[in-house]
Amino acid sequence: MRFLFVILLFIFSCANLQQEKDPKGWQYYYDLGVSSLLVKNYSEAITNFFLATQMAPNEPKVWNSLGMAYMEVLEYDKAEKAFNKALEVDKKFTEAKLNLGILHFRKKDYERALKELKEALSDEAFPNKHVAFYYLARIYKTMDNQNLYLENLKKATIYNPMFLDAQLELANAYEELGDYKSALDVYRNLVSNGLNSPQIELNMAWLMFHLGDYENAKHYVKRIIENRQAETTLRTQAYNLLSQILIKEQERLLYKVKTEEKPKEKDIPKEEPIITEKPQGSQTSDQSIQHKGKIIRIQLGAFSSEDRAKAWKERLEREIGIRDLIIVEQLGTYRVLYGNFNSRVEAEQHLEKLRKYNIYGFIVQDEVVPKIPPPGRPTSP
Repeated sequence: MRFLFVILLFIFSCANLQQEKDPKGWQYYYDLGVSSLLVKNYSEAITNFFLATQMAPNEPKVWNSLGMAYMEVLEYDKAEKAFNKALEVDKKFTEAKLNLGILHFRKKDYERALKELKEALSDEAFPNKHVAFYYLARIYKTMDNQNLYLENLKKATIYNPMFLDAQLELANAYEELGDYKSALDVYRNLVSNGLNSPQIELNMAWLMFHLGDYENAKHYVKRIIENRQAETTLRTQAYNLLSQILIKEQERLLYKVKTEEKPKEKDIPKEEPIITEKPQGSQTSDQSIQHKGKIIRIQLGAFSSEDRAKAWKERLEREIGIRDLIIVEQLGTYRVLYGNFNSRVEAEQHLEKLRKYNIYGFIVQDEVVPKIPPPGRPTSP
């Protein structure tokens, strides 16, 4: 009897020891893994994700996260197995499809990367389409397909205007093509959405310099020089740009003086009409730009089909009571836009009201387009 009591006591002690050994569930280790991944401690991330997979082998997000950690340490074979395991558990787990596409892109297997990314984009419920379009763009750039590179890069910025990597690459692509105005518009859109930094301001100053807008270029240079938080290298670059601006302004002034003095010295009246025509032409151009202007709106959705965009628009009108909604097509993407605001502050007020209804969006600035809603202020939801 005493022997039986000892055996039972031993079994009970082992059970307690086992509970003390691993009292946490898979979610605990998964959360630890996510925290480690965010701070780039990939060794700890892999350990915690692996423990989570052993406790919850039927959770696709655990396998997907393990694959992401393996991919960051260049363990591509292990990463691919983990992503495939996530899809084996759940065929509709599109996040793993996206990561497989990114993995094949890193391995320079572009055909397989294109296949996986396009399959991810075919899922209309997938919320990270902007990332898929971004990597499609990078693949087409590597394949020297400039048109598809720009097209997919623009789609990445349309689907998520707050996607900084795509916005910066799009601005750089425009600058390489010599389209400084379009590049500047990208940076202005970032600033209007609250994404600003000394580096962005320096890039804007350089673009204004190339466009001959020396006054505004000096304005941004001054902001960088006076910003104590700006890095020393950026401030040095700002001083160098300021020197070039001052040189160009001096050259422009000398040219203007010579142009104005030339008819007086030689007394050739034929030159006078030419001199007066130039400023008149430039004034007309400035006026047309002013009339063209910008419209501040809130983007509430972006869809690959017009029917889905219409369905979302009708749902917002029916269930929330939102009015002044329009659909604008751009590069095969149908955007649902709300309002026509006089300032970003006004748009932010309406955006805050929408959030109370769990409706989220982005503030965007668009060129004036024919599909302008009827006159009047947008109504509150």
